[in-house]
Amino acid sequence: MLWKTSQHESEKWFEDCAAVLGEVHDESVYGAIERLVHAAEQVGFSVPEVIRMLESGMTLECLLDLIEIRMTGDLSDSHSRAA
Repeated sequence: MLWKTSQHESEKWFEDCAAVLGEVHDESVYGAIERLVHAAEQVGFSVPEVIRMLESGMTLECLLDLIEIRMTGDLSDSHSRAA
């Protein structure tokens, strides 16, 4: 026997799924922002500085590259001091 649903049940199911996926997406976005802010702070950028860089036109990719450069530079500096 085929399972039959009403149009209303189908719409409700779709809305419920969309709501759950939206919440998961929002959590993923918030988590990514938190990780970005944490990484930026580790290399000496404040949150207002990060916001200014992005608002001035810096791409997210460029910001991540800059953070990575500073992180690897910090690692190089600590290795050279330890030697």
